[in-house]
Amino acid sequence: IAGGVGVTPIRALLQEHVPGDFVVLYRVRDEREAVLLNELRQLVAARRGRLHLLTGRTGQGARPFEPGALHQLVPDIVARDVYVCGPPAMTAAVLNGLRRLNVPKAQVHAEKFGLA
Repeated sequence: IAGGVGVTPIRALLQEHVPGDFVVLYRVRDEREAVLLNELRQLVAARRGRLHLLTGRTGQGARPFEPGALHQLVPDIVARDVYVCGPPAMTAAVLNGLRRLNVPKAQVHAEKFGLA
């Protein structure tokens, strides 16, 4: 699960990923802001995964990291390892959603970034 330029480390994971079942959730306000989108699409397709581009402004009805939304996008999310990289507010929202879905902590790998 990536937000904005947090997709960079997720992209690196994909480059090393063995083809198979995985899902990438990529959150940006607008598709035009989605860095590395074409490369990401190619990597996901080549490795037989799924990509969900989540666009829109949070707070205007868009709450993509609420438990129901996460479960709808990835029905078996509780059984998966989840890697999260994005701005602090997004990462906190994702971690809260995962906690509420009872995703085991050992399966959640998060990296926050922000301005120095």
